[in-house]
Amino acid sequence: MTFRMLAAVAVATIAGWSQGAMAQTPPTQPATPPSSPGDCLWNALPETGRAEVLTAYRRDMNSATKALSGHDKAIQAASTACVGREGAPKLFVQFAAASAMIRAASAERLAPAGLTPASLRSAWSKADPAARACFRVNAARVYGPMAEKLLNGETCPDQKAATDVLTAVGLDLAKDTAMAAQALIHFNAIAQGEQADALLAAFVRYGPPPAS
Repeated sequence: MTFRMLAAVAVATIAGWSQGAMAQTPPTQPATPPSSPGDCLWNALPETGRAEVLTAYRRDMNSATKALSGHDKAIQAASTACVGREGAPKLFVQFAAASAMIRAASAERLAPAGLTPASLRSAWSKADPAARACFRVNAARVYGPMAEKLLNGETCPDQKAATDVLTAVGLDLAKDTAMAAQALIHFNAIAQGEQADALLAAFVRYGPPPAS
C-alpha cells in the first residue's frame, strides 16, 4: 500500500480526534528539543540497523527509505513506548521515524560544512515564520488528502523565503549546491517531523480507546 493510500485510510479513521491538533500551528522548537516520538523510534533501531540506513542514504533517498522500511516491524514494535500509548496509526509512526532518519542522515552529510543538528535546529527556530511555513506546506504533501486540514490555512507566501534559512547557516544555493540541497532536505524533515509528532500527540490525547 502506498503512502497516499495509507493517508486516505488515515483520514477516514482519525478525522474526528485529530481536529484539535490540526487547528494549531506547531510551536517553535527549542535549539535542543527533548526527544520526540520520531527520535525515539529512530533510536529504537539497533546501531547496525541505523548504520545500514545511513549508508543507503549516501546512495540516494530512495535507497534510504527502502532500507528503513525493512525495519518497519521493529519501528512499529517500539511505537507504544515512543508514542505513549498503543494503536498509533502506522502512517504517522512511519513518517515520524522517516523524518528523524532524514534529519540524522542529512546532518551527517552537512557535518563537513561545520553544521550540527543543534545549529540546524537553532537556525530553524530563528527563521522567519514565512520560511518555516514554506517548509511545512511542502512537508504536508506526503499526507495527501490530510494536508489541507493539517496546515489549517497556512500557506507559503514566498518560495524564496525558504532559501533565507540557507543564508543563516552560511550556505549559498548557487555556490554550495550539494550542501544547500541537504540543508533544505533537513529543514523539510524538521517540518515533517513536527507534523507527525503533533498528530501522534493528538492521538494520545484524543484517540479512541484500545479495542478490548
